Amino acid sequence: MNSITLFAAGSLRLAFTPLLAEFEQQTGQRVEATFGPAGLLRQRIEQGVRPQIFASANLEHPQRLVANGIEQAVQPFTCNHLCATVRNIPALTQPDLLALLCDPQWQVGTSTPLADPSGDYAQQLFDRLEQLLPGQGDVLRSRAVALVGGADSAPIPAGRLAAEYLIATHQADIFLGYASYAEALATCPEVKVRSLPAALDFKVTYGLCLLEEGSVAAQELVAFILSAQGQQILQRMGMLPLN
Repeated sequence: MNSITLFAAGSLRLAFTPLLAEFEQQTGQRVEATFGPAGLLRQRIEQGVRPQIFASANLEHPQRLVANGIEQAVQPFTCNHLCATVRNIPALTQPDLLALLCDPQWQVGTSTPLADPSGDYAQQLFDRLEQLLPGQGDVLRSRAVALVGGADSAPIPAGRLAAEYLIATHQADIFLGYASYAEALATCPEVKVRSLPAALDFKVTYGLCLLEEGSVAAQELVAFILSAQGQQILQRMGMLPLN
């Protein structure tokens, strides 16, 4: 039996692992999943690689495939938002987070814009900070460092979470990433997850597209992701509902 081929954003790995396992158990279909920065996966598709399904951490990458005539439609399927993971020391866990982001003594890390939607969302956070505190958002943008998610980024060791690893190896004091990792990061004593101030927080929408319309098995997987059971699994793993 041929497997279903899936390209999925790296931030979906934790949520899709149990979801795909349940789908495989129920249907007997096997899914071959490749996880990575959604922008880089989109580039591979544009270069001719054809998974049957592409699940992105934003709507823009699959919409670009539609604009290029590679796919017909984009289906929003889940949401997320950002958080700040900080080194677990009082100087970073107790003060106001907004003040910490504006304090140049702390190194702020992000993912890579354009290659990884998480990096693009960090740029949106900087825009919001600039509106809230003129000058501060642009300063933070200039000193934040893209540490993961790029074509040339150093890999994160297997079994490590990016935010935890980058902070543990002193590449960052604060890492701006997805809040869906909060529960997994809570098991790492070296770091603490902090919610963003309401003025900086925003919800982000993930989208998927079916690149092989004629595959019944791929259609079944998309339907399972969108089903009540699939949505429950995603939300249990830290993702947010669409509404």
